[in-house]
Amino acid sequence: MTRWMVLPTLFLLLFSLLAPYLAAAQVGVIDKKVEIRCDFPGQKIEAGDTATFELTLVNHGDTATYNLRYWAYREAKNWEMKFEEDDKEVYKVLLPKGGTKAVTFVVDTPGDAKVGESPIHVHIGDGRITLYVKITKTHKGEKGTLELTVVDKDGENVKGATVGVYKDYTGGALIEQMMTTAEGKVSIELPKGTYRVEIEKAGYKSVEKRGVEIRIGRRTDLGIIPIEKELFFAEVVVKSPTKTVMVGQNPIYEFEIKNTGKCDDTYRLSLQGLPERWYARYKESVAGTEEISVIFIKSGSEKTLYLEFVPPYNVEPGEYNFTSIIASPTRQYEENLTLKVRGSYDMRVYSSRYRYRVNKGDTVSFDLGVSNSGHGSSLTNISVEVGASEGWSADVRPKSVASLKPGDSRIFTILAVPPADIVASDYKLSVKVKSEQVEKEEEFIIEIKERSNIAIYGVAILAAVVLCLGFMFRKYGRR
Repeated sequence: MTRWMVLPTLFLLLFSLLAPYLAAAQVGVIDKKVEIRCDFPGQKIEAGDTATFELTLVNHGDTATYNLRYWAYREAKNWEMKFEEDDKEVYKVLLPKGGTKAVTFVVDTPGDAKVGESPIHVHIGDGRITLYVKITKTHKGEKGTLELTVVDKDGENVKGATVGVYKDYTGGALIEQMMTTAEGKVSIELPKGTYRVEIEKAGYKSVEKRGVEIRIGRRTDLGIIPIEKELFFAEVVVKSPTKTVMVGQNPIYEFEIKNTGKCDDTYRLSLQGLPERWYARYKESVAGTEEISVIFIKSGSEKTLYLEFVPPYNVEPGEYNFTSIIASPTRQYEENLTLKVRGSYDMRVYSSRYRYRVNKGDTVSFDLGVSNSGHGSSLTNISVEVGASEGWSADVRPKSVASLKPGDSRIFTILAVPPADIVASDYKLSVKVKSEQVEKEEEFIIEIKERSNIAIYGVAILAAVVLCLGFMFRKYGRR
């Protein structure tokens, strides 16, 4: 056999040996019924964001229904993943023979996911594809945000509604609490977890939301939450519920009552805690004198009232507490009021005379009366200071008085000693009465005159001179 005949023979032998394997390989290609395509199988996101993969499924086999499956490991095995079609979650797909179908694969990452790449394997029938999510930034240690807007049934924003966030079980501990703004909005930062949210406001029916999930670095928006008004409710506001007045003054408290319920209502006005001999009345104006005990307010309207207290004249200083009661047929509203009464301090200083006449060399002694003319409070540590010209000295008895109750009096005796060489004239003496609360000052005039015997001596000398001159005139005048 020639060399050229051997080569075809070897070729045929080799083909016969490889034919079964080539056939098997061809069958394997044909048996691959589902093909999965993705134009962008790798995405970069921050932790807490969502990666979305658009998958195209091609059916090379007969019409069949397939399960949509995925699996991951390590970091990604606890991530939330799902298949969607038109924003609906799906888990099976019907592929017609030779047809194609689009499905979305959604990977929702937690905010504390680690930085790095994670592979995710998707299996549909015998089709396989590996998708990759690369975390570029983690938000570990950060909080999530809860947002919502509170409105009433008419769509009006509700200001001042209390939004409380609790652990998501009955009786769960309060985690955070905040009040809505004038726009009815609230934004609360919370740790990762599942919570129960309660929206409350006086005069409205409360609303509860359970199973609210807060995720790290994510915003959970509960949207617009309507709350319904109660049939009967009022908002009562007292301007300055604590007042301080002096004895003898009549304090007035101002009330604003707003009927926020759905129905008109009537309110009865009363007061608790009024001491004996005190008087109080509700009025519709500050200067009014007519007392009212019942008031009618239409739904949505408000009125202003005034509560006047008239303490007795001799009221003791101190703190007094009262409770204003505004009651409708369905509920009662109580407002605590505090009144601090301070004593009025005053002092009266008096004497029988304010001008005294003494001879040169004599002392001046007079009495000075001091009385507590204030209301409700004692004067303490009362003393008298005397001021005069240089050379004068003064003594006061008693030196001081520890206390004087309202209406009580005490007499001080003042002894003033002028200097020995004083010239006869009028001298001013200032007397200051001091206490720890108040002081008063009075002035006295001291008239110093020469002694009367000096004048007599002068007249006698003058008479002697006259007699002497007369005698000399007689004896020597004719010569």
